[in-house]
Amino acid sequence: MSALFDRRPTADASGSSAVAAGGSIGQAVTGPGAVGLHIENVAALLPDACPPAESVRAPARLTNLPFRADLCLGRDAQLALLHDARGTSGRPLVHVVHGLGGIGKSTLVARMAAEHTGAGPVWWIKAGSRAAIDAGLAHLASVLQPSLGTVLPREQMSEWALRWLTAHTGWLVVLDDVAHPADAVPLLARVTSGRFLITSRLTAGWQGIAEEVPLGVLSPQDAVRLFTEIHGADPDAARLCAELGHLPLAVTQAAAYCRMTHCTASTYLEELAKSPADMYAETVEGGDHERTVARVWHVTLDRLADDPLAVRILLMLAWYASEGIPRDLFASLDRSLAVRRAFGRLAAHSMITLSGDTVSVHRLVQAVSRAHSPGDRHRGQEAVEAARGAAVDALAVALPEDMDEPSAWPVMRSLLPHAEALAEHVRCEDDTPAMVRLLARTGDYLLDSGGKAAARGMELLRRAEAGCLRLHGAEAEETLEVRVALARVTRMLRPLAESAPLAETVVADCTRILGADHLVTLDALSNLRRIVWLKGDADRAVRLAEECLAGLVRLRGPDHPDTLRARHDLVMTLDDTAGEAGTRDMRAELLRDCRRALGEEHPVTLSVRNLDTVLARRPVFHPDVNQTVAGLFSVAEEGDREDLLGLVRVLMDQVMALGPLDDFLPRTTEEDVRKAERDLETSRRVLGDASTGVLEAQLALLLVYGTSRDERYEEAATALLQELFAQLSENPSVMTPLLRVLEAFGSVLGETARPEGS
Repeated sequence: MSALFDRRPTADASGSSAVAAGGSIGQAVTGPGAVGLHIENVAALLPDACPPAESVRAPARLTNLPFRADLCLGRDAQLALLHDARGTSGRPLVHVVHGLGGIGKSTLVARMAAEHTGAGPVWWIKAGSRAAIDAGLAHLASVLQPSLGTVLPREQMSEWALRWLTAHTGWLVVLDDVAHPADAVPLLARVTSGRFLITSRLTAGWQGIAEEVPLGVLSPQDAVRLFTEIHGADPDAARLCAELGHLPLAVTQAAAYCRMTHCTASTYLEELAKSPADMYAETVEGGDHERTVARVWHVTLDRLADDPLAVRILLMLAWYASEGIPRDLFASLDRSLAVRRAFGRLAAHSMITLSGDTVSVHRLVQAVSRAHSPGDRHRGQEAVEAARGAAVDALAVALPEDMDEPSAWPVMRSLLPHAEALAEHVRCEDDTPAMVRLLARTGDYLLDSGGKAAARGMELLRRAEAGCLRLHGAEAEETLEVRVALARVTRMLRPLAESAPLAETVVADCTRILGADHLVTLDALSNLRRIVWLKGDADRAVRLAEECLAGLVRLRGPDHPDTLRARHDLVMTLDDTAGEAGTRDMRAELLRDCRRALGEEHPVTLSVRNLDTVLARRPVFHPDVNQTVAGLFSVAEEGDREDLLGLVRVLMDQVMALGPLDDFLPRTTEEDVRKAERDLETSRRVLGDASTGVLEAQLALLLVYGTSRDERYEEAATALLQELFAQLSENPSVMTPLLRVLEAFGSVLGETARPEGS
């Protein structure tokens, strides 16, 4: 620009009290007591621009609901409660819907708000902070009176909206995702009418502020309905919804993904198993990434970031079963007050549920917490792996030292689901010495439950063996101990042709590496004794039983449960050669010693009582007959039908040659029946229904019923026999040979009943 056009007015002043102005002057003092004012712009405010809030009427059907909640399934009870609620004079009606992120709080409230029948507006406020609430109120004011936005600052607009709410009725305000109850209190305290619906992840702090409406997951049926409404029918929808814990957000996310990609629920499950972190973060095209399962709880963790212990506990909880997690597992993490506070905060934010001394967590919260995410400051790889190791160590330490002690069983039963959950979630290659020990002890515990539990125990023991070989070597005591347990479960679940060679090898290895006088070696010897006995070699079985007993007396002492159990095994083995009369005094002495040393209800005592009942009432046959009976099982196991039929014919000929069967069956009294029934009841109470000790008591009672020859017990005996078959059906290694024997007897009996020459 040239100097010509860059000139500005100049001003000169001279004289007393003179003023020269060369720019914009708002105020100038020109002399004592004199002021000069210069006003460039004047804004004239019309009276209607900022009317009193009390005088403004809302537009008809004013609303700003952010979405339509057409798919609000399975919430009829909560909607009815909200519809039927009535307020009191001088106070607004206030409800807070709280629960886990993704549980459907906003959906429920949106449906309720859409059904609002009041005359006033329905206004939705994102209420994550007090400032957000004020901003939402200011927005309401600007809609009710648009001119306010040009004349009032936001603070005064919020105040204007508050006065409007106080002066009017029939309106509904939603405060969505309130982070702290205290943020809503100033608003709720000022207003005297209308209705508020609040959603929050916080379950604590609402007393005296709002009526609480807790929200849980959907029922299995409603979860499948939700999936079907979005995607369409799918045969695996129920399985997918169960895997997602029936959480509405997760079901909706999965159904939308399946619909967009034209994949099935089964395919989604496969992808979820392979890449959980990716699938939990998946959203449909144009969807809200922040409303995915992977992100929805990130907000809560951010709010808990000032308490690292709470986040650490949550990541540890992810590795256990979802319910009944003992709080004692976390006692060593910090001072008791700090741990208690961390649990309290997690519960307050709906991330866990506290019940006495246990914790529950939604399975999907666990799944997300186990899936590390590189961009997540809470779930980085290092944090997730540290939590996994801490979870393993805590549970390994918590396992009872002596699992044979009855006092340890309730503890073990409470920890068992969490040990099995760890086995499912931890990869084999990540097994540590603590994890291997946990697998071995849990697998060993499961063996005594028989059936499916024993099969699960076998899987754990095989994995423990692989871990021991990798971490300790083939000749370590830990490895041999696991191999002995594997040999025992193989004898329980597999044919003798498979279990016998394994048992012989394990005994030889233990004797060579650990020596004959070692508890692990004696345990292997006891297992071999059972196999030899089942194969019908009574003489060798007796020698092995005597060798095992002598070793335990030296190492454990005469009154140890293991020693007394070895005496039980010896009596049972000797019965095949010495007969019932030959072992009667031994059984009586053993039962007295068990009662004295262990008590009336110790498992070994109960087992000895059952053995006494069975041996005292077993038919007294010639040794040749006993030997034939003993051989039936091994022949049936081999599966040669002609050999089995031949052995059954021999047995029936031997029995028929002895004369009337009643001469060989002991007579049972009514008191014998009552005693056997009491023994079964005691075994159920002490050992639990799934224990092999209960199976022994059932067999003893069935024998007592049979030898009573009393028709009154036929119905009870039939029911007991059906229960036994149901349990044995879970164990093919027992059930298959047993069915073969029964079929062979049926065939032979059919031959004898068939007319000659037909």
